[in-house]
Amino acid sequence: MATWEDGPEYAPVEWPSAFVAPDAPPLTAAAPHLDASAGASVVPPERFEQPKEAVPALADLVPAPGDVRDPAEPFHVASAVMTAGSAWGSAHSTQAFAVPAALPAWTPDQAVASAYPPPQAVQGFPAPGTPEWFGPPTAPYEPEQVHVPLNVGTVAEGMSWGLIITLLLGGILSYLSPVLLLIAFLLTGQVRYRRREMKVAIIVAMVIVVIAGAGAMAGTSDATLAWESMDTASVWCCWLLILVGASLSVLAIRRGERPEV
Repeated sequence: MATWEDGPEYAPVEWPSAFVAPDAPPLTAAAPHLDASAGASVVPPERFEQPKEAVPALADLVPAPGDVRDPAEPFHVASAVMTAGSAWGSAHSTQAFAVPAALPAWTPDQAVASAYPPPQAVQGFPAPGTPEWFGPPTAPYEPEQVHVPLNVGTVAEGMSWGLIITLLLGGILSYLSPVLLLIAFLLTGQVRYRRREMKVAIIVAMVIVVIAGAGAMAGTSDATLAWESMDTASVWCCWLLILVGASLSVLAIRRGERPEV
């Protein structure tokens, strides 16, 4: 235990009135250090002397290796086949099946032959392990086709009923035809086959309608006449878009294309 004699940081808060011996008993004296080389000769010996007592030979000091296995011989395994008989019998059976002792000799320079049949090609891909498997494909991969019956219902569903009804109204209601053409463009997200081509067709139709209105406005400066020109162009575009959409659906269904989601 540190005291005030070890430094000022160990001084007590209150100055002691007197110094007394601790209550603990004093420590015992350490054992004297013994020099093992004391009395030894400082001159090396001139010759080696045999020990006076007999010592065992070095060969006798090597531990016995026990049973060792010849690596050139096959393993002998005795185990129960799990699939033999019923599941209950396999789980509770103690019958052992020994592997035949006579196995074909094998050397490291021989290739390991698999007991399983080689894998077969699946869905147009080459079989694994063949040169075609590691080489580039000889033909582009074609996705699996979807067989959908070609009829009026499937063509209408591929084009979407909402788009068909909007274009039909645009072909009948000439005064609202430009507005309905714009709504039809917003409904192209419901098209199931070749949606991008249908969007491009409607955009081209809208450009034609705008050009028709701008041409009428530039010639007469009459907004009513310009709107009528846009109505006429929109009516024709709506009927043509119905034919374009139906044609795209028919071509996609015949080719077995997958519907877009």
